[in-house]
Amino acid sequence: MPRPLVLVPARWAGVVEGRERPGLFAPRSLLDAISRAGGEPVLAWPDSLERARDLVAHADAVVLQGGDDLDLRPFGVPDVHPRESHPPAEQDAADVALTRAAVEAALPVLAICRGMQVLNVVLGGTIHQHYEESTVAHANNPHDVDVVPGTLLERVMGPGRRGGWSNHHQACDRLAEGWLLSATTGDGCVEAMESADGLAVAVQWHPEVDAHEVPHQQALFDWVVEQACGPRAT
Repeated sequence: MPRPLVLVPARWAGVVEGRERPGLFAPRSLLDAISRAGGEPVLAWPDSLERARDLVAHADAVVLQGGDDLDLRPFGVPDVHPRESHPPAEQDAADVALTRAAVEAALPVLAICRGMQVLNVVLGGTIHQHYEESTVAHANNPHDVDVVPGTLLERVMGPGRRGGWSNHHQACDRLAEGWLLSATTGDGCVEAMESADGLAVAVQWHPEVDAHEVPHQQALFDWVVEQACGPRAT
């Protein structure tokens, strides 16, 4: 039986193997987590919504990976925050196009860090340009999140408090209409959200970092691949 195809928008890099040449990649930890779950990860780099729709038509799920800050100016934010670090515009174009196409096609989606922010803003939510740290260190640091009882996230990862590696300074503010809050931290940061139809889960931390040794992190990838194997899978 063929493995379900899981699209991953590639991440842009200016330096590859120590040489200044543009390249595209995904962390091996992310691809391995999808593979362990039984999926076949496929990197995608669409430059238009039309191309993204064509790719999605052949796929069974999408995993939106992390990366640098999303440029919020196309979404109505007039100024760039001093802390923002943007990838080339092609990165935003690929991520936004694939996100729109996946949602239109009702594909299962797992969104991670930047991917969660892209998903939220594409659907009409808002983003904190800079989330001021207080009692929780969000930048390059592991921390616990409190999973909301009764959510899909709780069914996937288990109840209570869960740990994960975090590295961000932007964060979701107002969630897109119809989306549910799934996890928070003690300082009030939105750490996870999910769609009401149960087809998408988004987390602010990076479950791929320790999914190889932490079952509740691998469970997120197991979930999206299991959904990919459902009736829509080809």
